[in-house]
Amino acid sequence: MNREIAEIKAELDRGIAKFPRWPNDPLHALAVLGEEYGELTRAMVQLSYEPHKSSHAQVRAEAIQTAAMAIRLVLSLDYYTYAPSAQHR
Repeated sequence: MNREIAEIKAELDRGIAKFPRWPNDPLHALAVLGEEYGELTRAMVQLSYEPHKSSHAQVRAEAIQTAAMAIRLVLSLDYYTYAPSAQHR
């Protein structure tokens, strides 16, 4: 387990270095996490039903990226501006 935690921490550090800014809007932050979760879902579905399109390594990499973004979301909970967005008819 320590290896996985270290990999998640390294991925978190890479993500912060590449994209130092993070949304103040919690729904935009959640969308970033959702995008990573979507990639993980795709990799797992493909490994299950189209194994020539994915691999255990790909699933693992996507899981680590998803975990890193979940941590980044959690680290920012106190910074979010929780408010409804502007709306139109």
